[in-house]
Amino acid sequence: MSKLAVITRVSCAFLLVLIGLVVVPAAVQAKVNGGCTAIGTASKSGAVDLTTATVWHVTAADVLTGEAKASSPQKVAQLKVVIFGVGLPLLDRTGNSSFGNAGPYRISDYDPYARVLAVAGTSTSCDGSVLIIVDDVSPLTTWAGVLGAIAALLGLIGLLAGLTQVPSGNARVVGIVVGVVGGFGIGLLLQQMAILDPANVLGLLLPGGGAVLGAILPGLLHSRRTARP
Repeated sequence: MSKLAVITRVSCAFLLVLIGLVVVPAAVQAKVNGGCTAIGTASKSGAVDLTTATVWHVTAADVLTGEAKASSPQKVAQLKVVIFGVGLPLLDRTGNSSFGNAGPYRISDYDPYARVLAVAGTSTSCDGSVLIIVDDVSPLTTWAGVLGAIAALLGLIGLLAGLTQVPSGNARVVGIVVGVVGGFGIGLLLQQMAILDPANVLGLLLPGGGAVLGAILPGLLHSRRTARP
């Protein structure tokens, strides 16, 4: 077996193991905890009990609203959009009420950017999350999907190009950078395909694994030429 074949198989196996570690835990998502209840309503797709639902399937024509109730007054409430396990603020309220609402949110305002959104909510005593999937939108028609595909392709090209480079420190630094870019790209694309849960912090293993490959692969196929006397 050639050296290139060995490298290819080892790299593919490494990526598959990483993706497996990332995807498997995503099957179990948090529900609403702490004694609160939540109902989400989509104008076209209908209502869903977010107290127990982990996935909310909607369409591009939907307008979303949500209502939540607690057994005791809640002083703070937050909603976040989560990507690679990192929350980005969507709503932040203070008060003293056992009832709250959010929306309306038009899916058409968001689906050009992402097909799959992980939304997490917290309040004084409750927390929960849901994965929102826009069923009639293609992953590659969103900015996240397109950028993910481009980054994954650039990362792959960069890693392959590094195989024949001189195995210097600079080559390894460049390899780490393109590996991280490729890993983020693969993660974004898997998220928009609803394979990887954006709320799963283990998704960061993909850019981390890309960095490892970027540090190892440069120069593996470099042929050292010796000068003739």
